[in-house]
Amino acid sequence: MRITLDYEITPDIIPKNYGRGFISLIKKLIENTDQFLFNEFYNQHKLKPFTFGTYFPHLQGNANDKLKVGNVVKVNFSTSSIQLATNIYNGFLKTPKHFWQNNESSIEFKPVKAFLNPNTIFRKNEHLFKTLSPFLINNEGNSNKFLLPGEDGFIEGLQFSLNECAKEFLGVDEKVEFEFEPVNMKMHVIYHYKKMPTNKGIFRMKAEPEILQMIYDVGIGVHRSQGFGLLEVVK
Repeated sequence: MRITLDYEITPDIIPKNYGRGFISLIKKLIENTDQFLFNEFYNQHKLKPFTFGTYFPHLQGNANDKLKVGNVVKVNFSTSSIQLATNIYNGFLKTPKHFWQNNESSIEFKPVKAFLNPNTIFRKNEHLFKTLSPFLINNEGNSNKFLLPGEDGFIEGLQFSLNECAKEFLGVDEKVEFEFEPVNMKMHVIYHYKKMPTNKGIFRMKAEPEILQMIYDVGIGVHRSQGFGLLEVVK
């Protein structure tokens, strides 16, 4: 399920590491509607069945170490859980204002409108995907090393994250069979706690439809709940 949350934000120039502000917002929406679920996700550190991405319609570019984004942002939230989608929507209605501050940077969020997007159901075993938020693949033996397609360990890292998600969200214990083909991919450096090399662009994925549905619903790669790995279908 996908929900788009429209917010008015202040100021219109925000830090490049703005992702932490949106993580704070999502956490607050869950906390305001389901304290038990919030505790599961953020105190027990359970694998989270969601991803999200941000879109700034009036983005103008860089201003030193900050971004000129305007006063409007669309938060595209995706999950495989109807319960969580309901919590996010209700949290949007229950939270008239949210304020995030880190060192000398701050963002204030005021809700404008929210709407549910049509469901996408996967029946084929091969699709072309485009990233709406870049994704991270880390080395299976080193969670602090992030990899790009073609680098040693990339497929193994992707395999590991797919296996973990399939086990948690689909109850599948077997190794996930898949094929990954970069079509038009490039590295995109993100400022998120530190500089991270992420993967952005178009790729082809072949797997069982339920696996393709899973990566569409909850995202691909690691740190999905921190705003990475949101996808759209190209064909």
